[in-house]
Amino acid sequence: MEGSIEKVVPVRVRSLGDLVRLAASISVPQGSSYILRFDREGKIVLGILGVFRDYYKYYGIPIFYYYIAEGREAEELKDTNYIIASLSEEKFEFSKHPKPGITIPLIRLAEKPAFIPDIL
Repeated sequence: MEGSIEKVVPVRVRSLGDLVRLAASISVPQGSSYILRFDREGKIVLGILGVFRDYYKYYGIPIFYYYIAEGREAEELKDTNYIIASLSEEKFEFSKHPKPGITIPLIRLAEKPAFIPDIL
């Protein structure tokens, strides 16, 4: 690719629960969404790529909704491959394997993609 890479617009969510709800809400029957994950400065960045739609001239702008886990929360995510969201109540758990409920895979990236701006 020549020239500079266009960056997504970063939007930080307030909690991991907010990101999980977003991922669950965009899942479709017989398919699921996923959460991207990469390490940055000893913290874990979790995020979902989306597109800003139906807002005047900003139609089609790529967005990266993200959450930064650190401390105990980052430690709990260390060996996690999935986030399992409950269908009957608002709670979620970390897991190495898929389980019943809404299973959201965590996709580990080797490094932060160039199209995501520095967010730390």
